[in-house]
Amino acid sequence: MNDSRSKDAHNGVQEKSSDDLVVDLSLLFARAMRANPNTCFSNVIDMMVHYLPEAFSAAGKLVEGWYVVDLEDEVVINEHGWYALPDGQILDPTVVILVPPDRSVYYFSGVERTYQEVNMILQQKEAWFPYVRCVGTYGEDGLGHPDYAAAYEAARKKALALAHASTPPKHMTFLTAQDLEGPQEAMELQVHLFLVSPTRSEEEQSGEVQSDS
Repeated sequence: MNDSRSKDAHNGVQEKSSDDLVVDLSLLFARAMRANPNTCFSNVIDMMVHYLPEAFSAAGKLVEGWYVVDLEDEVVINEHGWYALPDGQILDPTVVILVPPDRSVYYFSGVERTYQEVNMILQQKEAWFPYVRCVGTYGEDGLGHPDYAAAYEAARKKALALAHASTPPKHMTFLTAQDLEGPQEAMELQVHLFLVSPTRSEEEQSGEVQSDS
């Protein structure tokens, strides 16, 4: 299955935030599904396709993108999956069990997929999400896809701005989605961050990326 750019093209990347998150409904789904804080794509796919397909098949889209979490002493950027409602609001059954409600979260959409497209991808043998990386067309990191790369760049700039808004600057952690042998714990949250693996380019840039333990 080819990854269609026509469905995913953006005229610039729009920043969303915690203000766009429908917290009560996201928590309802998270609790009902027993969402795992380490598997954001599995959580949102379960919500869309397996848990309540009749509610999600008509409108809205699964998003493959990036989010930035502004912690007290650290700013984290990571690949992330969530659900975009037709009115632009967000359902995210992962972030509501991962990040304390008083911490700001910023969303940057890269690739959006309809219910029907997600269902077709799930029929493929060994397909996984973010599919922009699995499909093989855009490189192992998916950043050959111009919209996914634009979302990453917007998220990176946001993370840098947040980090340097404090004196001294906050520690920055750049993460990408990879399979883990075991969950990894966020220093400040005392909960598990989703799929941790720092990229080499960001290690070189920030010089402060947290190493896997």
